Amino acid sequence: MNRPPKLLFFAYAFPPSRAIGAVRCWNIAKHLSRRGWDVEVVTPNPQQLTNPEPGRDVQVDCQRENIHLRETGCDWRLLMGGWLKLTWWQPRLLAKVARRATGSLGIDPTVGWINAAVKACDSLEPGDVDVVLASAPPYTAFEAAAIVARRIKAPLVLDYRDLWSQNPHYGKLASKKIRQREASLLAGAHGVTVVSPSMADCLKSEFKQTPPVTVITNGYDAEEYVEIVPERFDDFAVVYAGRFYPPRSNAMPLVAAIAAANKLNPPRPIWLHYYGADTMQVENIAAALGASAWVKIHGTVPRKMVLAALKGADVAAVITTIDETASVAEKGILTGKLFEAIGAKVPVLLISPEGSDAAWIMKKNKYGESFVGRNVIGMATWLKEMCVAGCQDKIGRNTEFSWVNIAAKLTATLRPSNPDKV
Repeated sequence: MNRPPKLLFFAYAFPPSRAIGAVRCWNIAKHLSRRGWDVEVVTPNPQQLTNPEPGRDVQVDCQRENIHLRETGCDWRLLMGGWLKLTWWQPRLLAKVARRATGSLGIDPTVGWINAAVKACDSLEPGDVDVVLASAPPYTAFEAAAIVARRIKAPLVLDYRDLWSQNPHYGKLASKKIRQREASLLAGAHGVTVVSPSMADCLKSEFKQTPPVTVITNGYDAEEYVEIVPERFDDFAVVYAGRFYPPRSNAMPLVAAIAAANKLNPPRPIWLHYYGADTMQVENIAAALGASAWVKIHGTVPRKMVLAALKGADVAAVITTIDETASVAEKGILTGKLFEAIGAKVPVLLISPEGSDAAWIMKKNKYGESFVGRNVIGMATWLKEMCVAGCQDKIGRNTEFSWVNIAAKLTATLRPSNPDKV
């Protein structure tokens, strides 16, 4: 063909959004563009965001990377808990009542994005796009992308960052109606990408008509760390950055391990530095365990500060779930936080079930050490050993999870079987 292959990418989470999913979506767009794709991203207008990443000009970034934006509106913003700005006639009290009502019914709060995203693509005609890709959550991205892909007769690929109806953290998503919607979308898709092997197993087991499933893990962008100056910590710093999802994902075993490690008389005090929105949870757990003296709360900070903290940390902590054993769905949780730590080149303390995909990656590549949630003493002992012996010679340097390498695999997945089409 005489033009580059055209990708229409539905990504509700996209910079300058602070959502962790925006990191994956940005790297997909950036690195596919560098591999010769003409990438156009369908995403809400960034001016609608209530709390965008400070200092991030997505227009400038996209121009630099030759990425095109097809910006959308979003209806029913009052359902979204403050992620998008409300119009003047939508009072906060009404929004709170509406969220409670729709939440009890299991309605996706981003449902208003479907029509807005579809409408934003009205100018597209058959032949304009070679592949339609949608990344979720939110799963409304799948629905909007499917409508557009059918109209313009383009193959559809669904990118799962998390499971939908089988998601172990969100029981309301497992309704019969949701399963039927997911099955219908999968039946109409030409391909599926997921972040872990266990996630692929879940989809293949649950949905018999699943199209080909390819594992495209999260990763790190080495360029993002080049100009990051490591944070200087006075203590032996264990950094955790991100959210917790109780009850299966919480800070209890990590804080307990920090407290236990300090009782082993390490050469330097071992502190947990928490960066994220769940400050109350961490503070309460630290107080309950008598560990407040070893926990410092930094709150929500710009992404560059998070990367600086990770780059300056002695150890990065990552939690998938604190349970010792887990379902296949839980074993497949492969959070982006793990790859941010890998990109920062610091050892990782992973809390994850036995046999999880994250634990397998850790062991295979020697990125640190993996523990089940109840093994507090094991974590504490390892932390003291790292404090005594030093850390930097104890981490693997495998570049398998660089987005440069991941994008090569994704490109092969997105190309139709007929190479003359792209």
